[in-house]
Amino acid sequence: MTPDLTTDIATRTEIGPRDRQEDRARAVVNPDGSWMIAVADGLGGHPYGDEAAQAAVDALPERIADVAEMTAAFDAANAAAWALRPEMRPHNESVSSAIALTTLVVAAWTPEGGLLLSWIGDSMGFVVPLGGGPGWHSTPHNDPFGFISRCIGMSRADQDRFDLPSGDVDHFGDDVRGERVNGWIEGGGLLVVLATDGLFGPILGAHGREWFSDDPDDNSLGFALPADRRGTAADVADTLMDIAGFAGLQDNITIAVARITPEISADAGDSINSRGLR
Repeated sequence: MTPDLTTDIATRTEIGPRDRQEDRARAVVNPDGSWMIAVADGLGGHPYGDEAAQAAVDALPERIADVAEMTAAFDAANAAAWALRPEMRPHNESVSSAIALTTLVVAAWTPEGGLLLSWIGDSMGFVVPLGGGPGWHSTPHNDPFGFISRCIGMSRADQDRFDLPSGDVDHFGDDVRGERVNGWIEGGGLLVVLATDGLFGPILGAHGREWFSDDPDDNSLGFALPADRRGTAADVADTLMDIAGFAGLQDNITIAVARITPEISADAGDSINSRGLR
C-alpha cells in the first residue's frame, strides 16, 4: 500500500484599523512534498517593525527538516532583523523602540522529519485535530500586561552578536512526540494554524478563552471552526478572519494555515501507516 499525505496551504492578511500593515506571511511548497509557512508581526510602536517582519520571513530557508535546522532558521531571521539598524546597537535596551523588532512563528514539514513548529514572541501556533479532541497551542512570550519578553531582533545589554540566546526559541518538536502527531493524522488529519496576535484580542474579548477550543482546557481553535468550515485551508483562514472581523478588529491580522490529511491508494488495507512522522 502507498499512504501519502495531502497538504493544502492558505494565507490571509488584514490591515484592520492601523495605518500600515506590519505583519508578514510566507508560504513555500517544495516538489518533494515538504513545505514551510511563517507569520511575523512587527512590534507595535517600533518604527521599523514592518521591515523586521519582512526581513525575518525572507531569511527563512524553504525547507526545514529538524530542530537544529529550525534553530538555524531563527538565527538567520534574527540576523536579518539585527542588521537593519546597526547604528542603534551600541545603545542596546535604552533605545529599543528605535530598533527593528518582530515576532515569528514557523511551521515546517518534511517527509523524513515530520512536523515542526517553533515560535518567539506573541504570534502563536495551533494544531487542530480534524478528527476531534483536544489539540495543541504555543505559549506566547509576554507578561500579563502584554509586554513581549522575547522576540526577533531584541537587544540584550550583554550582547554584541545577533545569535539568539539559548532557549529563547521554543520548539513544538522538542516536547510533542511523533506518536501524538501520528494519532492526529491517523484520526483524520490536522490543521496547523499560525496567527499574529491581532486575531486573539477581539475573539477573546467577545467570547472568552473557551472560544478557541473544543476542550475549554486546551486552546485548539476547534470550537471556532465548525466541521463545514474545515474543508480547505482557505475555509479555515477565511472563517477565522470573519470571526475576528465580527468581534471588532483592533490590529493587523495575518493567518497562515496548513491542512494535512491522509490519502490512501486503492490497494491500501484497513490501517494507515503515515510516513515521514517523527
